[in-house]
Amino acid sequence: MTFTPSKWKRPLTGKKIVLTRARHQVKSLQFRLRQYGATPIAIPSIEIVDPPDGKEHLKRILQEEVITSSGTQAFLKYEWLIFTSSNGVDRFMQSVRHWERQCPAHLHMDKVKIAVIGPGTLRRLRRWGLRPEIQATDHLAEGLLEKFQAIEPDNQNEFEGRILLPRAAKARNILPDTLRNVGWAIDDVPVYQTIIPKVEKGSQDLLSSADAIVFMSSSTAQNFVQMFGKEHLPEVIVSIGAITTQTILNLGFIPTIEASPSSVKGIVTGLLNHYSTN
Repeated sequence: MTFTPSKWKRPLTGKKIVLTRARHQVKSLQFRLRQYGATPIAIPSIEIVDPPDGKEHLKRILQEEVITSSGTQAFLKYEWLIFTSSNGVDRFMQSVRHWERQCPAHLHMDKVKIAVIGPGTLRRLRRWGLRPEIQATDHLAEGLLEKFQAIEPDNQNEFEGRILLPRAAKARNILPDTLRNVGWAIDDVPVYQTIIPKVEKGSQDLLSSADAIVFMSSSTAQNFVQMFGKEHLPEVIVSIGAITTQTILNLGFIPTIEASPSSVKGIVTGLLNHYSTN
């Protein structure tokens, strides 16, 4: 059954839904859930911090891989820039703005082609005034790799075949490894890392009264089990997509819902469909 929101008013009324993503990243999902009457409860099982090297790798990239012209114009020495998350966009662009203040020169981001994974990453990119050449609509690296299969390095580009990949430390290797195997030169740069946050007072009581929980990454699921154990899971478990689902299964429990598409919209639709038939 496909749920049609226009046929219903507030079908999630009374449902308490735990959101495990970092607190600053749940506003969009909170808003959508409240529209349908749900009570979203933020219990972060992940925290976003600087990478292990304190951004030294990224600082070196900005020092060595930027070319300046006339002292005021600057360009990245890459053909492509790939973003895999909104955190990656924010962390990279914050460092770029800091570099511009120190230099000072304006880094022309329109001189490099940009690719993104996921609608959230796209929205964040647009907030920085940038637009991608390529977008993978789901949250999986595989979706972007499929797009790149139809692309070859541009031999008219001064920096032909070079890709900068600013992303989380210890991220999956499928994207850089596959692109390297087909001839691209990849600079895989950690711009942030995820850690387990401290358990906030009252969290277990909130969990005991919750109806559902949403995991938007493998890390949120893994960290939750370390923080609270499986015995504190609500009845309904929502996974953002196939990779997170596999992690959940590996942890020894079964997701009730897998979002389709892998996005906030997919999560909300999955919850609406579930509660309309249960």
